[in-house]
Amino acid sequence: MAVRALIVDDSHFIRDLIRRHLERIGCQVVAEAENASQAVSLFRSLKPNLVTLDLVMDEAGGMDSLAAFRAIRADAPDVPIIVMTAVPFGESRETFLSAGATDYIIKPFNNATFEQIRRKLAGKFPELKGSQPSEKGAEAAHR
Repeated sequence: MAVRALIVDDSHFIRDLIRRHLERIGCQVVAEAENASQAVSLFRSLKPNLVTLDLVMDEAGGMDSLAAFRAIRADAPDVPIIVMTAVPFGESRETFLSAGATDYIIKPFNNATFEQIRRKLAGKFPELKGSQPSEKGAEAAHR
């Protein structure tokens, strides 16, 4: 089964960076959304089995998206939603995890971050490749 991913981030640069990494480890990126309303529509129509989600977007925050995804997941409870954000959570980690996220990654991204993503997904999707990315510009990537 192919890992079909939806990437949600208002930054084209970050979406491209995440897409390249996900494709490198064997995911098929079926769509990219730049806001919460696009994300919900694409999720409903394409039914991906993985979602990456930025929490701070122009139109609506990712927490709005998480609430919508939680309702959608009544039909797909096993779809991982990995939050990727520049906002540190501290004690709020449990709050957003209980809102429907599977896990979170703090930006800025670097090679270790992408390896962490691969490891987090490996348990759910054993078909993913184990190669580590070599993005030189990844260290500077953040929202």
